[in-house]
Amino acid sequence: MDRELMDKEVLCILDTRQIQRYIFRSNSMFETVGASNLLTHILQDALLYSLNHIDPPVPEEEYDLSLDENARIPYFADPRVQFQLMTCTAGNAMFIARTGALAQKIMRKVSRYYLDHGRMLDVAAAAVERTDDLDQDLSRMYRKLDAVKASSETLAPAGTLPVCMRERRTGEPVLDFDRITGEPLSRASVQKREEAAMRSGLVRLEDIHTTTGHDGKEYRAVIHADGNNIGITVQKILKEALDYEAGIRFRRRVINNIEQTIAGVMERSIKQLKDYYQEVTGKTDGFEKEFQVVGRAGDDINCICNAIWAFPFLKLFYRNLKGAVIWKSETMETPFFACGGVAFVTADNAFHPAFFLAEDCCSNAKKVAKKKENLRNGLAGNWVDFQVLDNPNSQNLEVLRERFYMTSERISLLMRPYSLDPEAEETEISFSRLMDRVRTIRTLQLSPFQEAAFRQSYLSGKSEFRRFLFYMKKKGIDLTGLLGDPLYTDGDKQLHAAWFDAAELTDFIPFDRGRTDSCTE
Repeated sequence: MDRELMDKEVLCILDTRQIQRYIFRSNSMFETVGASNLLTHILQDALLYSLNHIDPPVPEEEYDLSLDENARIPYFADPRVQFQLMTCTAGNAMFIARTGALAQKIMRKVSRYYLDHGRMLDVAAAAVERTDDLDQDLSRMYRKLDAVKASSETLAPAGTLPVCMRERRTGEPVLDFDRITGEPLSRASVQKREEAAMRSGLVRLEDIHTTTGHDGKEYRAVIHADGNNIGITVQKILKEALDYEAGIRFRRRVINNIEQTIAGVMERSIKQLKDYYQEVTGKTDGFEKEFQVVGRAGDDINCICNAIWAFPFLKLFYRNLKGAVIWKSETMETPFFACGGVAFVTADNAFHPAFFLAEDCCSNAKKVAKKKENLRNGLAGNWVDFQVLDNPNSQNLEVLRERFYMTSERISLLMRPYSLDPEAEETEISFSRLMDRVRTIRTLQLSPFQEAAFRQSYLSGKSEFRRFLFYMKKKGIDLTGLLGDPLYTDGDKQLHAAWFDAAELTDFIPFDRGRTDSCTE
């Protein structure tokens, strides 16, 4: 806390660091789910603890922790209120304090709470003097937070002496043992498992079903989805706010709307996917071993499933998201758009690297969605990227694609990511176009030799590729007539293999040959 702020009214932020590292620290699905659940309430728990344990404690009538957008905000009406919580989402909180001195005590006590409770997390904090301009205050606060993060180290508390037994998977000190298996556990692992135990219907990672790929390996899919345009929307909304109190209400309304929208979309999508699973398989049970939501916080979603359900789920998710809005007022309406990433990985792939790969795919989809030529009324739309990885050692997505998906003739094997926006419906980068090609390939009933040649055709060079097309035509299969032009040139004059993505997905779409799939139409 800057010395000149100690006696001034301050706007503060607490930002939990290393969240992804904490969630995906181990390969245990129970611990991952537990960590994700814990992060939804840990910071609000820490703030309440801090207010009650600083010296002197803040009386209950002198602080407000409500996040209700419709509730009165007593801080501006009652000068006795010393602390006002503005917003609090997974790992991030903003508040106002009457003095920097009080804010400093709270910040220190939150850090102490994390340490004392073995959370293995760091929290970065920043404070600025509060004015009557929330927009400008937030801008100054975030700049200061960025500076704090850039200049500080992230530390994981050891919790004990270095001469001790350490948890095999994480290297953290062992402080307890699993009651059933006797497995040595760190304090963080125990806490995560206790949190996960509160959730019913959770199955072990190794019990999630798999699909056999053309290479004979067993595949699962990891899904990460993330909302777009949240920051842009909040900035525009704050310009509509007449005062600080209205600005707080607006921010809460956006956060609550995102939470409620995603919760409703997920509930409908999973129910529809379960119905579809029963229709395709003829089974009425076992769905919990086909699809699991691992974590959901704000506009972030993490799931793991049998590989064949990844794209049907995403299609249902985007179908149910259609028409949803982040914000709607008399002067402004912002649609809810999101990008998704899917990592198809073998059963021996470690849990956390697979999620990081899915997150990288989502980030790549976002990068393309934000390109000027792809914006929808200035907003990033709905895009999906995916990666099939048959090696358990996940790599950086960009390096992986440059190394294995670029031919000697500089033809990119990939068209991905794909757009789900109506504006792209008739283009080569349309998700619907991708699904059309997958369906067409599935109905060809290629022999194992033809299927292998189809997958490798682009790598053989243009001359060999033309010979392959001629050979298939002699066999009565006009691939160009069925699938369109085999090469696509993008706006940067880069050549792409137009069919390769569809060929990679043929193992992972759950429809019978010749059967139309309503989840991927």
